[in-house]
Amino acid sequence: MFYNIFDTVPERPVDNTDNLYFVLDGGSLLHRVVWPKQETFGDVYTTYMSYIKRHYGDEVTFVFDGYTESSVNTKVIERQRRSMKRTSREIIFNESTVLLDPQRQFLVNLQIRNVSIRKLAGHLENVCICTFVATDDADIHIVKTGIETHEKIKKHVYVIGQDVDILVLLTALTPDYIDILMLKEGKGKVKDRFYSSKDLRNSNLVIECKKSILFLHAISGCDTTSGFYGKGKLQVVQLFNHSKYLYMYTNICIPIMYV
Repeated sequence: MFYNIFDTVPERPVDNTDNLYFVLDGGSLLHRVVWPKQETFGDVYTTYMSYIKRHYGDEVTFVFDGYTESSVNTKVIERQRRSMKRTSREIIFNESTVLLDPQRQFLVNLQIRNVSIRKLAGHLENVCICTFVATDDADIHIVKTGIETHEKIKKHVYVIGQDVDILVLLTALTPDYIDILMLKEGKGKVKDRFYSSKDLRNSNLVIECKKSILFLHAISGCDTTSGFYGKGKLQVVQLFNHSKYLYMYTNICIPIMYV
């Protein structure tokens, strides 16, 4: 796992949210909150709002993926490939519709998932919870929102999500004078893990992490690229550390925030 090249930082308590601001991956939230069984979708939305208020308070922004049927990129194709492993029926639903399918099965259907995201985002906005639905993948928007929020309100910003892509982008794009924390929430016996946009640069990479991380993530294999046959991510990192010639290729990875 690419997470293994990064060092965690000591756990930071988040009980007192007065000086904190949270930026969350909405897709991760979609699965984390357990839906009530045999209840209406209106009850599901209420469950989300209660969970948000209880864990994050009012200082929060949710950023959701916004893939549509007309979206054309490699991540869309990868999502479609994964969804073919499991199927889910097509349904039309509103707030009064009773949920009969299991949550996981319901969200497998990409079209239904997109509708669910937009309906949930609308309900969150109605109770003054800030939301943003991207036109494609949300990862870059999550990181940009975290950086821009820190610049505007000068609070401690926590970016919360599970996707290592967010961690990679946070490392590459966060200015050196800003310290943004990423919280990878645990589940069950798995504890929360905290990462810092500054401490990430003191990871297991010999050369400067900020310049190389985008290149390394792509060349070792991710959602949109294939890795080397028989070579895991950590092996690629070790190879990169011992080859000064590979370092010159990091310049092709222009920070996408400024493209």
